[in-house]
Amino acid sequence: MTDGKIWQVILKLRVFTPWMVLKELNPPSFLRSYAKERIRSLINAQTRAGILQVLNEDPPVFGFPGESVEKVKRECKICRKKFIPTQDSDQYCSDECEREYRKRLLERLRREKGMKERRRYEKWEEELIWETLSKYGCKTEILQNLAKRLNRHPEAIKSKFKKMKRKRRAVA
Repeated sequence: MTDGKIWQVILKLRVFTPWMVLKELNPPSFLRSYAKERIRSLINAQTRAGILQVLNEDPPVFGFPGESVEKVKRECKICRKKFIPTQDSDQYCSDECEREYRKRLLERLRREKGMKERRRYEKWEEELIWETLSKYGCKTEILQNLAKRLNRHPEAIKSKFKKMKRKRRAVA
């Protein structure tokens, strides 16, 4: 990994973050840490010499004078806000947007499988589950009867009962 190769990539990118240069070079795994150090060293030297300038502090974005940081910005797939990615895989501007994406994905997958929308347990349903299962246990027949009565899956009822037990233990 020579400075010349690194410099060629920097010239090609014009505005970049260190991970973009590393991705472009694509060194073998045993040379990755060496390549990172060489990139860091070259960027620092060129910045001190005034050839490159820091366009953004956090995350660090470098470029030639007169270049705009807009070139490295991406659009969040949820809120459409522009942001600077901190790594190659970043698609969302924040953790909240990533959580929203996961929520939408799970909902879409649930619909594709023909599952109905998730619904909360009513108070009377929780009481019925608690009374029945604490008295008779989580036997298959009992779970199936409750499932028919509550229009839920037996495993969902069993899972709810376990959560209720944990919650009551934590309170006690």
